[in-house]
Amino acid sequence: MRRGSGTAAPWLAVWESVRGEVSDRHLAEAAAAWEYGLLGDQLPWDSWDDEDESGLRGELSDWLVRHVPERLRTREGCETLLHRVRLIGLAGPDRWEDPHWPGHRY
Repeated sequence: MRRGSGTAAPWLAVWESVRGEVSDRHLAEAAAAWEYGLLGDQLPWDSWDDEDESGLRGELSDWLVRHVPERLRTREGCETLLHRVRLIGLAGPDRWEDPHWPGHRY
């Protein structure tokens, strides 16, 4: 995603500007595929270099936390995904102790 441009921002900006059923469905699919890696504080794909993996992960995480809820809030079947995306925006115990953390038992 960032090899040619040095950042994910241009790609995410395009996705941000494209609205509609198909784009939102693809956003839900991507967020569902990426949330496991991001919840583990890792990129959800293998990177070509480790130079700024945390910067790219932060950029992607921040973008998802800002844009996914607005676009998927009314989509049927996205409740769990929305909680997982919210968790991506939390750190440390706030994330792990949240009742929606995967495997959390109370």
